[in-house]
Formats: sequence, C-alpha cells, structure tokens
Amino acid sequence: MNRHEIRWRVYRATFDTNVFLRTLLQQDNLANCLLSLWREGRFVLVLSRTIVEEVQAVASRPQLMRKYRYTLQEVATLINLLTQQAIIADVPFSFAFCRDETDNKFVDCAILERAQFLVSYDNDFLDDSRLKRALFEFGVEVIKPPLFLEKIRGAKRSLLQ
Repeated sequence: MNRHEIRWRVYRATFDTNVFLRTLLQQDNLANCLLSLWREGRFVLVLSRTIVEEVQAVASRPQLMRKYRYTLQEVATLINLLTQQAIIADVPFSFAFCRDETDNKFVDCAILERAQFLVSYDNDFLDDSRLKRALFEFGVEVIKPPLFLEKIRGAKRSLLQ
C-alpha cells in the first residue's frame, strides 16, 4: 500500500424499520442518503431475517401505501436490495432488553453482529437510558439518523502512512 492509498473508517450499523420506511416516502431524504452511502461502502448494514420481514410487512400495509403513494414494486425493490447486499445475520436468541419485546430483534442483531450503531427514530430506543447503558456495554450506540450521517461524514478519508 503506498502513501496515496485512501481508506475510510467503516462502521457497522443496524437500522430500525422506521428508517427503511422513510426511504419509500420520497426520493431526496436523509434515509435515502444513508442507503446511498451504504451502497458506496461507507458503512456495513447488518440486519436479521426478522428485521427484513418486518420491513416488508410494515411497508406493504395498504393504508401506508395509499397515504404515502408508493407501490408494492418499490417495496419489493427495497427488500431485494436489503437481502442481496446487507449482511443478513442469524440471530439465535434474544437478550430481551427492550420494554417493547418486538424491538428486541434490532438490539439482538446489533449486539450479535457487533454493530457500533443502532439507527432509529423510535423513542423506545432513544429515551430508554437503561437500554442505552446495556447496549453501551456491548459497544452499541443508539443514534438518530442525522447524527449517524454526521458520524459517517466525520469518518473522513485519511492517507495511510
């Protein structure tokens, strides 16, 4: 490796369903910006099968599709992208840290796949200090998408010496 080669600091992240749902709502938004950065290799997206299944189930709700005017084809495209390019982990057990047990799938995936970030808009994650402390012990930070974007952009390229 010569001194002109460039490396990015690459984080691992697990996204909550609400982040993926926002990718369907409009083209030019923060969620789509994050997906673009992921596809460029700026971070590694780690999910579980149950997370992908939830994204598909929630995004396919007719009332959401009517309200936000997206199609089943757009949902299928998103799910295909996730299943083909994200790391899909096997999560054999649960830590059962969450007040809402349906949220454990995100926490479990982040911990078991050594993600540095659990990215969400969900206040059940963001406001639960007990959960945040428990995740901290595993090296996982609960973070909103705008702050995650700052972290990714702050992982500047550096010349290797």
